[in-house]
Amino acid sequence: MESIALLLTLMVGLFFLAGMFVTKFFKNKEKLVQFTTGFTLVLMFFLILMDLTPEIVEVLNPNEDRRYIIVIFLFSLFGFLLLKILDFFVPEHSHEHHEKNDNKKEHENHVYHIGFITAISLVIHNMLEGISMYIAGVNDLKAGLLMALSVGCHNLPLGIEIYISMSYRKEKSFSKLGVYALLLLSSFMGALSIFLMGQEINPYFEGILLSITLGMLLYISLCELLPEVVKNIQKKEIQWGMLAGVGLSILLTLL
Repeated sequence: MESIALLLTLMVGLFFLAGMFVTKFFKNKEKLVQFTTGFTLVLMFFLILMDLTPEIVEVLNPNEDRRYIIVIFLFSLFGFLLLKILDFFVPEHSHEHHEKNDNKKEHENHVYHIGFITAISLVIHNMLEGISMYIAGVNDLKAGLLMALSVGCHNLPLGIEIYISMSYRKEKSFSKLGVYALLLLSSFMGALSIFLMGQEINPYFEGILLSITLGMLLYISLCELLPEVVKNIQKKEIQWGMLAGVGLSILLTLL
C-alpha cells in the first residue's frame, strides 16, 4: 500500500509536465498567459479558502482551543514576509508596465518574476501536500486517488502559468531547469520523506508548515496575480480565465 501511495504523489507531478506540454500548441502565448493568470487567481483563492485553511484548522484545532488562531496568523505572516524578502533575490519587476510600449522588457521581467516565486512557493506547498496525500493513500487508497486527481487538476493550469511566465526569459539556465524538476518531484519528495522516516509527521509541526504556505499563497494572490488581473480586467482572456477558474472550483468542490 505504501508503494502505491508513493506512486500517486509521483503521478501528481506529471500534471505540471502536461501543463507545460500544452503550451506548445498555442502560438499566442500572451493571450494564454492572460487566460491562465485569471484562471490561477481564482484557483488560488479556492485553494486557500476551501482546501488549505480548513486543513490547517483541522490539524491545529483538535480540541477546539482558540489559541490556534494566533499560531495561524503568526506563521502565515512569516510566510508572507518570507516571500516578500525573496522578491529582493529575483529579477526586478514592477506592476507599472502596461502604460508604455517601451516598458516591454520590464513587463517580461515581471511576468518571469511571478512564475519564479509561484514555482518556489508551490514546491514547498506540494511537498506538504504530498505528505498529506501519502498518509491518505496509505489509510484509504480511494481517498488518496481522489486527492491526487484533485491536486492534479490544480497543477495542470499552474504548470501552464509557470512555464509561460518563465519562458519570457529566453536564455536557458540551470535555475529554470532546476525549478521545473523540483515542481515535478515536489509532492513525491514530501511523501518520500515520511516513507523513509517510517512515521507520521507531528500534527502541530504540520500545521505550522501549512500556515507558512498559506502566507506564501496569499502573497502571490494579493501582491502578484491580483494586480495583473485588475490592470487587464477588460481583456476577454482574463475574464474567460476567471470564469473557467470558477467552473473548475465548483467541480472540485463536488469531488
